[in-house]
Amino acid sequence: MTDNLIFRLKFRQLLLLRQIDLEPALNRAARSLNLSQPTASKLLQDMETDLDVQLFERHAHGLTPTRAGAVAIRHARQILADLGRLRHDLKAVQHGLSGTVSIGAISAPLHEIILPILADLAEAQPDISVTLHVNTSHDLMEMMQAGRIDLAVCRPVDNLSAGLLTVEELAPERLVVVAGARNPILQNPPTSLAELVDARWIVHTAPSPMRQAIESAFTMARLPLPLFPVELTSIYATIDLLQQSTLLAVLPRAVFNLFEQTEILRELPVVMPDLLSPYSLVRLRDRPFTPAMAYLYDEIKCRAIGLSDSVIK
Repeated sequence: MTDNLIFRLKFRQLLLLRQIDLEPALNRAARSLNLSQPTASKLLQDMETDLDVQLFERHAHGLTPTRAGAVAIRHARQILADLGRLRHDLKAVQHGLSGTVSIGAISAPLHEIILPILADLAEAQPDISVTLHVNTSHDLMEMMQAGRIDLAVCRPVDNLSAGLLTVEELAPERLVVVAGARNPILQNPPTSLAELVDARWIVHTAPSPMRQAIESAFTMARLPLPLFPVELTSIYATIDLLQQSTLLAVLPRAVFNLFEQTEILRELPVVMPDLLSPYSLVRLRDRPFTPAMAYLYDEIKCRAIGLSDSVIK
């Protein structure tokens, strides 16, 4: 079946799956792809026949993906992204790329997105030189405004007008409350923020979105803000300090996952509300877009698409 499917699956079917995900009505999806509705319907029916599954529930208001349909949409997005990446990489091979690009990133996307790209870059484009700055969203936006970085994976903040930026959302950032593995609090773990009012915390420096999210969580729970916090901008300094103290902290789950198996940190069963907006790929709208910048911009987007339904949760 697999070999036959490779030959029978049509590029237009993949495009149709992706478009239905964006516009869950067959007539609108077909119109966006310049297809007639009967043609789109036939493409969908043929795909369900070839895959031997029902991809969508049909109803009066449109289409709802079945579990199989959601899987098919995810793979269609990935295949289309890989094809776009193939075209981009072949063009780079033909024309050659070189230059220097300065990237800024918050900690959450480092392991899943930024560092794998930099690891591949040495082989794929050895003539591109990259400088990476890891900092808070607020500081990265100031660096962008000053022209010190070309691209940032962070959250836009108020010190730059939205009209000056090109912003593409990449992924949500889940937060967890953590303690060092030897923290006595783990003997009787708290289950709510109310039980942590008297605890001392490590927090990001204001006015970072992470700091705002923590303070908003306490405010929403009608609790006083943590007293006498230790303010840091470095995630890794935070982790080191957690191991050496009874302090608590809030970390992105993606960062905590890196250390979970090392037994140096523990997650507390305290639910943090989802108050952070998704982090985004950001650049200045009027900044000249060099070929090297374009290459990394596309690589970051492709990597985020590939992880959006798996690693990044």
